[in-house]
Amino acid sequence: MPLFGGFRIGRWFGFPIRIDYSWFLVAALVVWTFSWSEFPRRLPNYGQATYLAMGTAAALLFFLSVLLHELGHAVVARARGITVESITLFIFGGIAQARDEPKRPLDEFLLTAAGPLTSLLLAGIFHGGRLAAEAASAPPPITTVFGFLALLNFVLAVFNMIPGFPLDGGRIFRSIAWAATGDLVRATRWATWGGRLFGGALIALGILGLTRGDFLAGVWAGFIGWFLINAATTSYKHFELRQLLREIPVSRVMSPDPSQIDANLMLEQAISDYFMRGRQEAYPVQLDGVLIGVLELSRVAAVPVPLRATTHVSDVMRPTYELVAARPTDSLADVISRAEDGVMSLLVIEDRRVVGMLDLGEIGTWARRMSRLGLVSLDPPVGGTGVGSHHVKRSVGSPAEERA
Repeated sequence: MPLFGGFRIGRWFGFPIRIDYSWFLVAALVVWTFSWSEFPRRLPNYGQATYLAMGTAAALLFFLSVLLHELGHAVVARARGITVESITLFIFGGIAQARDEPKRPLDEFLLTAAGPLTSLLLAGIFHGGRLAAEAASAPPPITTVFGFLALLNFVLAVFNMIPGFPLDGGRIFRSIAWAATGDLVRATRWATWGGRLFGGALIALGILGLTRGDFLAGVWAGFIGWFLINAATTSYKHFELRQLLREIPVSRVMSPDPSQIDANLMLEQAISDYFMRGRQEAYPVQLDGVLIGVLELSRVAAVPVPLRATTHVSDVMRPTYELVAARPTDSLADVISRAEDGVMSLLVIEDRRVVGMLDLGEIGTWARRMSRLGLVSLDPPVGGTGVGSHHVKRSVGSPAEERA
């Protein structure tokens, strides 16, 4: 659920770790809250430089705790056979981006419960750190930071157990309702209402805090409430769209019998004869009648204009061993869940021959067209936001374990 784009900072336990640009906003706000409000109240009579050091250290350790919370989800998801693409820190916590949906209620229950349990474990560790620091007669700022982090992780675990989608508690509630009713759609709808009601309650508390003069608490409560309502609405929309795409075969959306490009053709001619004449953004590449790869518009665009007259198609194509192929009978949701990041077109193969091309970027447009024609509803229970092709690509078939 990236908001403003971001960047990758490394890998932990095999999972790519990313930071969304929106994280810097909340990081600055957290440091300010800790340094100018929380620690001066908890430990008076110290200089502002000390409070700033305490606030910065506590903020960094808190965000590390959030990352470990998400790693708890990701590790258990992997153990249950669910592929996790990445973990991203963003404006209100973190998100473990999974490629596919849990197949059973038990899988969702276990991978979701791992997050709050990790936070409880961290609360115990920081509490133990505080006791050890006190026993060693460490300076009060150190013991205060450890104690505060123990409290924060405990609150994070409890807060996430609120039974409202897409919080952990909402997903656990959904897994229980799913197991009891056997109806994932109904269970998701109930959990979504829980998320929206809880978000509304937080906004009401925020307004009440503002009227009583507690500006900081009121802003935080209102902001988090707004975020939860939006997250619940968006998550339900993505869920409903995934359900739709599970029923749609690739053959209904693919471009049949796509034109193929000869591997020895120069890029300049490929552009004039194919990309500027047809609607395809990717073309199968053949050599002596044998499929050897796919030429994508993005790869062609990356070649400087002066070099296109001397660069062969085979030099920039994506070779067959990097391709993820689909069959006409595969569902759109299954195909999207298998697609590699950055790949926007897939070959559709039947009986060892190319019968079509599937443009993943067009699936969002196609789904919206179905909705406008009244053939399917893509609206969440109340309200809604637009679904673009980017969200479809990264979210359909890739439910996110979203945390506030």
